[in-house]
Amino acid sequence: MTPDATAEAQPDQRAGLWSAHVAAYEAVFEPLTNRFAEEALRALALHPGARCLDVAAGCGGAALMAARAGAQVLAVDAAEGMAGRIQARAGDLPVSVAVMDAARLALADGAFDAALSVFGIILCADAQAALRAMVRSLAPGGQVAVVTWTEPQNYALIVRLLAAVTAVRGPQPPPPTAPAQLRFAEEAVFRALLASAGLSRIAVSRLEADLVAPSASWLAARLAFAPGLAALLAAQGGAREAVLARFVADLERDQGTGSVRLGAVAFLGTGRRDGA
Repeated sequence: MTPDATAEAQPDQRAGLWSAHVAAYEAVFEPLTNRFAEEALRALALHPGARCLDVAAGCGGAALMAARAGAQVLAVDAAEGMAGRIQARAGDLPVSVAVMDAARLALADGAFDAALSVFGIILCADAQAALRAMVRSLAPGGQVAVVTWTEPQNYALIVRLLAAVTAVRGPQPPPPTAPAQLRFAEEAVFRALLASAGLSRIAVSRLEADLVAPSASWLAARLAFAPGLAALLAAQGGAREAVLARFVADLERDQGTGSVRLGAVAFLGTGRRDGA
């Protein structure tokens, strides 16, 4: 995940908080992010032996997939717990791991053939600096892929959770600032981010995928899989269990007591580093 940037950083922007969520994130959310990572890796079209950089790599889902495809991967994350989990999962795969600030990558210019960040650098306080650092690490002609959230109204997990909060506690005031991960939800803003790093041949595509859980109750028990969600649930105080119960009841009403699917939408942005 990304480093703490300022005293005002949101929970999901604080690297020090992520290490407490490694297991839950991997179990609940990585299967969803991997669906988007598959598309990012398909766009990069890595060849065997390609040098690939994964920035703000989380538990390592994308990095491990790239390595299984034959790439030589460096996965970096600012959270020590996340980096440690990638190392533990890598086994004999060609994956190196480092704890590193996404905006201050201590890497040689031109060291990689491809780079990606799946819901990673979009959390950085200075996402532009993080993307420029990624691009600097690419050899001329190298490709970059970045995945960001879009259409929050179609992010079913949060829509349903906030509906449960409203049902139990009544209408709540909006947060003082929008979630950091939604800063690039508009295509024009996302394209401007990619252009700010000097990329050429920029392309943006819309992707859909589902978060799949064994049951609504299983999901509710693990819903604090990220610092932001943990903070949101903690803010419910004594109403937390009632909110979770309503979340489960509504989801079971609509999808039954077995497996549940919650949709999400993302943008995949790609570009090329030109120059010598």
